[in-house]
Amino acid sequence: MHKLDLIVIGSGVSGHSTASAARNKGWTVAVIDEKPFGGTCPQWGCDPKKVLIETVKIQDAFDRMKGYGLTGDAQLDWSKLREHKETFTKPIPESTVEEFKNDGIEVHQGHAQFIDDHTIEVNGEKLQASYFLIASGASPTKLPVDGFENLVSSDAFFELDELPQEMVLIGGGYISFEFAHIAARLNRKVTIIHRGERPLEGFDEDVVNHLVDYSKKLGIDIRTKTELEAVEKQGNAFTVSIRSENNTEQLSADIVIHGAGRAPNVHNMGLDRTSISYSKKGIKVDKNQQSISAPHIYAAGDCADDGKLPLTPLATEAGSRVIQHMLEEKQQDDFNHVQPSVVYTIPGIASVGVSADDAAKSQDKYTVIKQDLSSFFTNKTTRLEEGYSKIILDKEKQIIVGAHLYAAHAEHLINVFTLAIEMEAPVKMLQSLLWAYPTAESDISSMLQ
Repeated sequence: MHKLDLIVIGSGVSGHSTASAARNKGWTVAVIDEKPFGGTCPQWGCDPKKVLIETVKIQDAFDRMKGYGLTGDAQLDWSKLREHKETFTKPIPESTVEEFKNDGIEVHQGHAQFIDDHTIEVNGEKLQASYFLIASGASPTKLPVDGFENLVSSDAFFELDELPQEMVLIGGGYISFEFAHIAARLNRKVTIIHRGERPLEGFDEDVVNHLVDYSKKLGIDIRTKTELEAVEKQGNAFTVSIRSENNTEQLSADIVIHGAGRAPNVHNMGLDRTSISYSKKGIKVDKNQQSISAPHIYAAGDCADDGKLPLTPLATEAGSRVIQHMLEEKQQDDFNHVQPSVVYTIPGIASVGVSADDAAKSQDKYTVIKQDLSSFFTNKTTRLEEGYSKIILDKEKQIIVGAHLYAAHAEHLINVFTLAIEMEAPVKMLQSLLWAYPTAESDISSMLQ
């Protein structure tokens, strides 16, 4: 039986970095992935999404500014936009495999199944290793509805040759809203179905309400407190059956996209044949990303139950912990960083740190500063007169501990607030700082008044 020092399951950021670091240390390493090598983020996640949304932003700005210094016509072309996206995504699998092979890392394309604590099987071949890193990511959650097989995954959205005219998005999370804002700018009919009382539940309610109101102005139909009951294929189209309170309704759609959450890829790996502890949130690990029940096993990224958000920077950080503990035997400190999160709509929303709900429960400890940003100069220059901020301050220390934004430059501003929180920068310093003007960052002083 083939024996190695390390087997990595998954080739995303944490798997890739750990495999390369182990090989550089002289270890024998194999990487297994059942999907094209390179991971979700650069192929079907944050990177291609950003490529699409940045072009859509240009069209959106053109539409707002037509007659205000811009003339002529411009329109989005989905097929050309997809081709542009593929210049980023298409080379990734081949280049990743080539890099691994050049480094002397074995590559296995297929599904990994554990036989026991030290043995896995892939494509009929059994491999053993002293250590394992499970970085298998996540997949769309199975939904208990008739016709579930008629839903397409969010990954498939990026591969569509043509963008259908009528789209129904299941789930009111960031995936659905980002896709909806892209499709709406391509003049598609878009409906979001969400079972909860409000969408984007991990973000500030007031911030989300502003985004929902603007999304509706774009023509996006947002149904909350609505259950998906069935999706029936009829020729080349679909009938989507939904229920809200005591009312039932059927919607027509050319495509139904699953955006209702993802589950860690741990339930079809033979983990029950091992001593690896796991939950519905993933493999249970400690602060070293080490399995709490099988110390030669590590897990990182979306498949790890480590209390972190399922975001690429957090997977990168987790991979670093694996490298330092597994390869360098360095005990890791508790994770105590704030975790910024962004929804790439137009305008976008972003959040970091203490929430307004938590602040409301401890009014003696926190101050909440709310600002309407719609009339700010940075918004009016391109006629996108939308914006709102909610900043949370520690009353005693007079430092920022939370920030929640709805703004054209939310994805950039949130990094400034993240830095301020991490550095415990005094509010007075941010208020008095000589920001370059006029910029989105120069608005921060006004947000703190």
